[in-house]
Amino acid sequence: MSSTPHLALPLIAAAQAQKHVTHNEALAALDALVQLAVKERNRTAPTATPEEGDRYLIGANATGAFAGHEDHVALFDLGLWRFFPPQPGWRAYVENEDLVVVFNRNEWRIFGSIPDEIHNLQRLGLGTSADGLNRLSAKLNAALFAALATDEGGTGDLRFVLNKSTEANVLSQLCQRGFSGRAETGLIGSDDFSIRVSLDGRLWRDALVIDRRTDIASFPCGLSDAPRANLLINAALVVNQRRFAGGALGEGVFGFDRWKGGPGGCSVMRATDGTITLAGAIEHVIDAAQAAAEFGAANLAGATLTVSVENPSAPLPVVIGSKTATIPAGSGRQAASVTLDGGESGNITLRLQPSAACSFKHVKLEVGAQATPWRAPPLDIEEYRCRRTYQRLATTGGAPGILGYVAQRVGMNIIDAVCTLPVPMRADPTLVTSGFAWVNAPPVGNQAGFFSNSSAVWAALTGALTVTTATPPSASCPVLRFRAGSTFTAAAGGVGNLHLGPDAFIALEAEL
Repeated sequence: MSSTPHLALPLIAAAQAQKHVTHNEALAALDALVQLAVKERNRTAPTATPEEGDRYLIGANATGAFAGHEDHVALFDLGLWRFFPPQPGWRAYVENEDLVVVFNRNEWRIFGSIPDEIHNLQRLGLGTSADGLNRLSAKLNAALFAALATDEGGTGDLRFVLNKSTEANVLSQLCQRGFSGRAETGLIGSDDFSIRVSLDGRLWRDALVIDRRTDIASFPCGLSDAPRANLLINAALVVNQRRFAGGALGEGVFGFDRWKGGPGGCSVMRATDGTITLAGAIEHVIDAAQAAAEFGAANLAGATLTVSVENPSAPLPVVIGSKTATIPAGSGRQAASVTLDGGESGNITLRLQPSAACSFKHVKLEVGAQATPWRAPPLDIEEYRCRRTYQRLATTGGAPGILGYVAQRVGMNIIDAVCTLPVPMRADPTLVTSGFAWVNAPPVGNQAGFFSNSSAVWAALTGALTVTTATPPSASCPVLRFRAGSTFTAAAGGVGNLHLGPDAFIALEAEL
């Protein structure tokens, strides 16, 4: 054996001449390898001006004098480069990085208490102890996550990914004080994103819910200065096309627009300040498809609805669809909430039914479990919405009034008036009149007549009068048809105007 097995130090042979040469070479190798410290690692070419005793760890794809010596320890000794192949377990201190590396048979790796990779740890506690529930626990004052830049081998992005198993599971970030929950955000028991808050860590209220199917955000507890939409039309009873004076209202009979008497009828009055006084049952039917469309849903099935009023003088029982509740008496906005059954996909009826007189203002029905502030819609918009279900055809002022559409005697016994409506009805309407009588003179009271401008006469009627709409029906432009049992006088094809006495009216109805 001519060298040692680990450091390959040369051995002096028996009777060897110039023993000092072999001995000095071994000392030089020991000097190079014992307490090994190199100037840098992964060096791929010799420096231009090396100094005696300089040492380097050679990297891959080396060139020049370092070629073919990957991972070797390079020593500049007596003006030449010497190379020492490493053995497993060799350690070296890298001066320019201030770290220790160890050779593991394949490469030099950083040596120390922090490994490059850690896999399949069961628990990890940072400044504290982890447990079976909190398998990763940290007790610290700040934490930083920074994106790995492109020049460092990353993309420059940073995405913190959280994943849960099923929709019913919880994926959230929970904020606590004294280990009692105060706020939580995430996918909490569903796949809708929500933010909820708690006063005591036990009772939680949703502050924000974003529906994953419609992308619509709702604020179940309300939003400052942003009331939710009122599902009721003419909630303040300000539109009154039927000219209801207030008082008794029979079951199924409409008074103020969109409101009708409920079972057993009611007595309802509206004061000039908007205060409503009600005894008995009054109803409002909500077009569920239209109402739900405002929230991106097909209907209101399964929805939580809240009805509220201001300053109810007594407890106010209500019915919403198939559900019942009671609004408590009190000052300010008082409310009651129900959740509809999943099968309640049709129109929804709201019924207010105090057993004795109850006064209140500003009725509101909205989606959600909490009442939000009242906001009155513009009166013209409210009236247009009412006209989708009931329109009283307009006449001029004065007595008699002139119907706002030109009429024509189109047949021996027919006078037609084409009525272009300012607001299309929600469906083909039916005709409602005051049951007026026909006269061939300026009408008074509950009378009507036709003045032919072509022949300058009032048309006389022979036979009974019927008033209908011509077919096919139309929700936006119906034809009003007056038919005599026998004939009308006045010029055939003559054009003129229909006149109505002060008590006569003609209306179109498409109520729910």
